[in-house]
Amino acid sequence: MPDKNEEHKGAHGGVRKGAGRKTRYEKTIVIRVPEQYKSAIKALIEHIDECEKVDRHYSPVVSKPIFTRSLQGKPQQVTFTVSPVKAT
Repeated sequence: MPDKNEEHKGAHGGVRKGAGRKTRYEKTIVIRVPEQYKSAIKALIEHIDECEKVDRHYSPVVSKPIFTRSLQGKPQQVTFTVSPVKAT
């Protein structure tokens, strides 16, 4: 007589089409960045997302400064600017 665990083993877990966390972006990629730049990269993505409606009716939008260190350990202040592009 088969064990109950063996009967249901194939019905749970494993790879399934459509499984996993969904993203709000169309397509994503995985990249490696130095750990000390992680907060700056996250801030850039947040700033771009917040400014998605910027068009020719808006002035450029500058982010709050991000304080980080270079790979050599020197302190740096980084800001991001999103500005509209004129249609050609």
